[in-house]
Amino acid sequence: MTSRGDEEKGKPELNAPEPSLETPTLLSKFVSHINSPLPTPLRREILLTLTTFQTGLLDASVYISLGHVFVANMTGNIVLLGLAIANLKTEADVLPICISLVAFFVGGLVIGVIERIALQENHTRLFFTAMTLVDCVLNFVAATLVVTVPIVAEVNGNMRLIIFALLAFGQGLQLVVTKRAGLPEFANAVVTNTYVDLSTDPKLFALWGPGVRERNRRAVSLLSLLAGALVGAEIYKYAGLDIALFVAGGVSFITAVGWSL
Repeated sequence: MTSRGDEEKGKPELNAPEPSLETPTLLSKFVSHINSPLPTPLRREILLTLTTFQTGLLDASVYISLGHVFVANMTGNIVLLGLAIANLKTEADVLPICISLVAFFVGGLVIGVIERIALQENHTRLFFTAMTLVDCVLNFVAATLVVTVPIVAEVNGNMRLIIFALLAFGQGLQLVVTKRAGLPEFANAVVTNTYVDLSTDPKLFALWGPGVRERNRRAVSLLSLLAGALVGAEIYKYAGLDIALFVAGGVSFITAVGWSL
């Protein structure tokens, strides 16, 4: 015979907590993933190659079509500004160059403020994805303006200043993103140091060993900028500035997706 106490022990406790049946939802998994650290170095190399390619594409197509102003290569703009101020009868114009310089600087300023507000000491995929998507949107907006408001693409008109402002702002963001990716061999628009580092690299002709991967990154950075400039020039020649900007926006979108994966 069992006692009453034994029977009570066998009964489930009425106030006992139920075992948790909660499982991570798809949304919670995505939030956790997007806030995780950056992907592997190989993925970053591919994405920074795309970013550098897009920079070359933009600079080439905009420079040749809107009056010899860069939207990413601020070193070139500084030199052109000096020529314009000296009034050496070049095609460089002071106002567009200044707009590009200021917009690029503001892009870097804004992303710096965002970093401090969001406490982005260890940059997450979300940070890189969001900043690249902003650049993507600006590219598409600029392309749409060229299609719908043809006056913005006039070489001597002031409406083109909108294009310089939009694209240079986006490229300011992108250069900061490139610098925060942890691969200093990729320099996006600032390639002179990369060029010097490559030319003085003791592993310049090495086939394997320490330092070879860094050497390869520098070479890829330079070649991707050149390839982007070539593609941008060819697209402009055969399809026009609007298509070049749409293609640049597409490359930026693919890059943003890559940062999020």
